[in-house]
Amino acid sequence: MSVPIVLAGHGRLPSGVGEAAEMILGPQSRLKVCELSPHDSPEEFGVRLLTLLGGATEALVLADLHGGSPFNAVRALAAVHPRLQLVSGLNLPMLLEVLLHTTDDVTELAGVARAAGRDGVVDVLESTW
Repeated sequence: MSVPIVLAGHGRLPSGVGEAAEMILGPQSRLKVCELSPHDSPEEFGVRLLTLLGGATEALVLADLHGGSPFNAVRALAAVHPRLQLVSGLNLPMLLEVLLHTTDDVTELAGVARAAGRDGVVDVLESTW
């Protein structure tokens, strides 16, 4: 079974990143989106995220902003659900690498997300290509 990938964040940002990834790679059945609206509480957000996961025993959550409400809600859930991995700094290169990676090890996927997120940020004036 493939590890579910949840995009968590403020407003429509998670949907936009998810839609861009699917534009490039095609439909992704394991990709899920959980968005925080201005009227949601962090608790409501957490409940919605757990509902999205259904019976999944593990998942990788890519959050938009370290320390933001979606991140904090997922961090609280991860304290109770140890197979819930959380990486902040959601960006398109990060998501593409995670979706293309073939492992079903959620901890390894979190490492892929961290590396791809860092490597996806390039100062073009300093780039050699």
